[in-house]
Amino acid sequence: MYILEPISKERIWGTPRLHDYQGEETIEKIGSVYSASGIAELDCPVVNTDASLNELIQAQPEKFGLRPGEVYPLIISFTACDENLSIQVHPTDDYAKQHENKPYGKSEAWYFITPPEEGWIYAEQLTDNKVAIQEAVKENHYQKVLQEYPTEQNDLIYIPSGTIHALTKGSLVYEIQQSTDITYRFYDYERTDKNGDKRELHVNQAIETLIPEQKVEKKSFEIGTTAQQREFTIQHLEVSGPIENSANIASVLTILSGELILADYVCTPGQSLLLMPGEEAILPGKAECVLATPIPYWW
Repeated sequence: MYILEPISKERIWGTPRLHDYQGEETIEKIGSVYSASGIAELDCPVVNTDASLNELIQAQPEKFGLRPGEVYPLIISFTACDENLSIQVHPTDDYAKQHENKPYGKSEAWYFITPPEEGWIYAEQLTDNKVAIQEAVKENHYQKVLQEYPTEQNDLIYIPSGTIHALTKGSLVYEIQQSTDITYRFYDYERTDKNGDKRELHVNQAIETLIPEQKVEKKSFEIGTTAQQREFTIQHLEVSGPIENSANIASVLTILSGELILADYVCTPGQSLLLMPGEEAILPGKAECVLATPIPYWW
């Protein structure tokens, strides 16, 4: 078992609320605390070693249940916003392979620890006509074509790749995504960064990979619930003592509240532990957690 050190990222829509989830104290507007990630751009250090997660995996991929050259296929984060996120689309598998040289696209899911202030997020659209969607957004009439999707605390919303979506103000979520960390911004409210520059948009890519008829999936994700999608399985559980990864691939145990102790190291909310294939452990303490297991469907 490995303990991972989270990475904080500042965003213009971010919030200090993520200081409660291992967010770096020197950053005021934290958009995401990456609790478990092993890609080149976001490679979590491994506690009590001189290595990062990806360095360990590349040295012995079979130990983690992976194939040579693969990165860990999931990214786990805590994401929160004091403003709406950009309206966006993530690449599908086919689009990622053809245009980004990636083995798969980016599907994701949000578990709402804190729901959005107005009780909805943007997800899906009100028309399947791509031209109409593009023109409406171009003319700042995005509210005429995007769906306000109702969302409550403890909801789990799965967003398959190729689906238009955006978190809205007030949200704080546990986020699980595939490790093709590519976002095509469709609209960003004409915002500027601290240098006065507008953030780059990717309208053509967003429209090309958009699957308008596609739907998100919503379910309650209370403690004791398991949710499985094509890309991953997640379990919402309370851990107090024994924990087991019965899969043949490494899984990520992420703390939502409480604390667990591993070899005298106290793990607190926002932190993730990597359980190796078939590993059993006893973790003193008590914590509300999510256990995430990748499903390598692309093999």
